[in-house]
Amino acid sequence: MDENNQHLRRLLEQTDVAFKALMQEPNSSDLNAAYDNAKAELDRYIVSLRNSLAQRHQNLTNRER
Repeated sequence: MDENNQHLRRLLEQTDVAFKALMQEPNSSDLNAAYDNAKAELDRYIVSLRNSLAQRHQNLTNRER
C-alpha cells in the first residue's frame, strides 16, 4: 500500500504544480493541456484504486460465505 500512497502523492503533486502554473498563465494552451493531462492521469489512477479495493472487498465477502 505504501507504493500506492507514494504514487498517489506524486500524481497529486504533479496536478498541483500544473494547476499553479496554469493560474500564472491561464491563457496558455500548453499549460491547460499539461493540467488536463495531470488531472486525467490522477483520475485514472483513482478509478484503478477504487476498482482494486472493490475487487478486494468482493473477494473477502466471497470467502466469508
